[in-house]
Formats: sequence, structure tokens, C-alpha cells
Amino acid sequence: MKRRGSTKRTAALWSAVGLLAVGVPAVPVAAQETGDVLVRGVTVVDALGVRPGVDVVVREGVIQAVGPDAGEEDFDGSVIDGEGRFLIPGLIDAHVHLEGSSRRESEKTFRWLLEGGVTSVRDMAGDARTLAGLHQAQLTGELRGPALYYSGVMAGPAFLADPRLQAATRGYGEGEAPYMIPVTDETDVAEAVAVLRGTGATGVKLYADVPAHLVASITREAHRTGLMVWAHFTVFPAKPNEVVGSGVDGVSHAPYVFWEVAPATDDFTLRAQGDYEGVPPDHPALTAVLDSMANRGTVLDPTLFVFDRQANDEVGRQRMAWASALTTLAKDRGVTIAAGTDGAGQPLAGALPNVYREMELLVGRSGFTPLEALTAATQGGARALGRDASLGTVEVGKTAALVLLSRNPADDIADARSIVHVIQGGRIVR
Repeated sequence: MKRRGSTKRTAALWSAVGLLAVGVPAVPVAAQETGDVLVRGVTVVDALGVRPGVDVVVREGVIQAVGPDAGEEDFDGSVIDGEGRFLIPGLIDAHVHLEGSSRRESEKTFRWLLEGGVTSVRDMAGDARTLAGLHQAQLTGELRGPALYYSGVMAGPAFLADPRLQAATRGYGEGEAPYMIPVTDETDVAEAVAVLRGTGATGVKLYADVPAHLVASITREAHRTGLMVWAHFTVFPAKPNEVVGSGVDGVSHAPYVFWEVAPATDDFTLRAQGDYEGVPPDHPALTAVLDSMANRGTVLDPTLFVFDRQANDEVGRQRMAWASALTTLAKDRGVTIAAGTDGAGQPLAGALPNVYREMELLVGRSGFTPLEALTAATQGGARALGRDASLGTVEVGKTAALVLLSRNPADDIADARSIVHVIQGGRIVR
């Protein structure tokens, strides 16, 4: 018999805490006078290339025209002189953990991300009560911030005892939070997915302690209900080829693919360890996984930022070098790369979000061109979110999430930091 009582109980709990989460008052912001913007005579820089001397017309938050002389002379909205400036899509950090020590702290970070040019984020495991509140406040205009997409976690019972998850489920009994669901062979997968979907999550994150057959079962059911599925490269004991083969939409953390050539284990605490000196990134078993990803359209967010931050000893430096080379191979073999940091950053004076450093690492350590790195933080991120039809490039019909720069990031990725204006949904927010 499949166990059902636990998920039924958490569904009832969610209906109560969800209302509390979205009902928390947020700091109001003044509405802009118009959602109509014309950027005149600008150079557009995105995954489609560099297009100089064009007008970009935004009506009601959507890009209506892109081309030379596309803007009306007597345009009745906000007009920005783009001559000598560069317009890029809003940046997407595809791997963040937003929750802070308080709702106020989370809101501060949220506003800072948007003002720093990050117009969309994907939260990869946190307290969905806080995340639902931020999402609701952003949608209603109560809180200025990036568009928020977030996951609910499914993992084996052993992983859900992790102290980080305990902190994100404070107030629940063990295994009772509807956004962090323990799964075993006894789980009613359809009901578990339905409960997680009810939290407002965009996708399921498969973290650890999940066998391959269960990864496949969860992925099929989540896709049936319209949810994305994101996973660690190795889900212990499920190996990378099994995770990718199950049909997940994206995988995280480049070094974890090492476990394709290591003996199978369910000890997920080993996930960042590996023989990075003895096993080359171009090992045939690893390139086979990358080729499978390219064929399936599976997105990789390598999170170089977090491994660079951990490169403070010889092991860490070897891991970072290996991850950087693996990311190069993935890109060269046709895998879509999304820029994700595993840590969005802190709203300190003069600081910009960490996704800028992720782009710089893609260039400096993985040999991406500046335009390829920018593509990872825009079109690649949009594909990771499953939103590439509406985000990621400056094209007619897409949401007007845009950043105006004073210097050309296609020449030097550091020039992506030269922010003049940020436009979110056709509103100038910086």
C-alpha cells in the first residue's frame, strides 16, 4: 500500500500557512506613471548578436518593436536616449537561496537584486512560506523585485534531516512541510507532486537520497502536471546518466558529474568530493552524459561562483579547475549553460549581485566569450526557468525586462556592471 496520510496532512497545513505567507504586508513602492518606454538609437546586445542603432519600443510591459527608426517621433511614454549605450536582457540568476533571517531582510535583498540588473531568479530550495509572500508582493506591485520562480524539494528521508532544511521548515514536524517532501518507494508520487504543486512552486528539485527509478517516476508525474524538474547532477544513488535520462529539465553543480565514474553510493555527503586529479573532465563516460544533455535539451547551471569561493586549499582549487573545464566541454558539446551562483549576494553598499562574478568566471576560467557568458545569464537562464518564449532576448513579444549599460559587455564582460537603467515590465525601476 502507498502511504497517503502524510501528504494529506501537509496539504491541509499548506492551506493555512500559505494564506499567512501571502498576506504578510510588504513595503509598498510608488507605481511608475507608464509601462510604455522607447529606447532610441541603442545598440542591443543579446544571444542573437550585437545590433547597433535600433529603437526598442515597449508597450504595456511587452516589447512591441525592435529595429531602426521603429519608435514614433511623438512617443507618448518614457523616452530614453540610447545613443552610445547598450541594451541587454535583464539578467537571470538561475540558482539562488533567497530566504534571510527575517522577512524584512529578504525584501531588502529582493529589491537590491532588481536594482542590480537581475530581473528574474530561480530559488532552488527554501522556505516556501517566505518565497510565496515575496512572489505575491512582486506580482501585485507591493514590492519591487525580480520575477521569482521557486522549487519545492523532494528527497529521501535521510537528506531531509539536514540542518539547512530543518531551518527552512521551522514550525513543522519532521517531513511534514509541503514544500520539502520525503519520498520513498512507499510514497504516492501523484499525491506528493500535487501537494508540492499547491505551494505555488514552479518546479520540483530532486536533491539526494533518491534512487533512479523514483527520479524517473517523479519526473514523469511532475511534467504531467506542468511542473519543471531540476536536480543535482548526482542524486545519490541515482547517477548522472540516470538523472539526465529520466528527463529532468536541468541539473546543477558541474563537479557532481564526477560520480558517473565512481562506485554508486547513497552517501550524499560526498557530493562535492572526487578524484579531480585522476579523472579528466573529458572521460568518455562524462562526455557521454554531456552529449545526452545536449540531445535532450537539459540545462546545466555549473555554479562556478560557489566552487571558486571554496577554492581555498589544494582540493578546492583542483575541484574548481575541473569544474571550469567540464563547463567548457559542456558548452562546446552543445549543452545550454545557465548562470547560477548558489548565493545571490548581500545588499552591501556598492556591491552588485553575484551573477556578475559568475559571468566573469565563465569567461576567465571556462573560456567563454563575453557574449557567451551574457547568453548564459539571459537566454540560458530563461531556458532553465522554462520561460525562453518570454524572456532572455530582446525580441518582439517578449517581456520588457531590460538593462541599459554605458559600456559594451560583448567587448568585456566586466562592462555588464556599467548599469544606467533597469526596466522591469516596461517600468523604469533604476
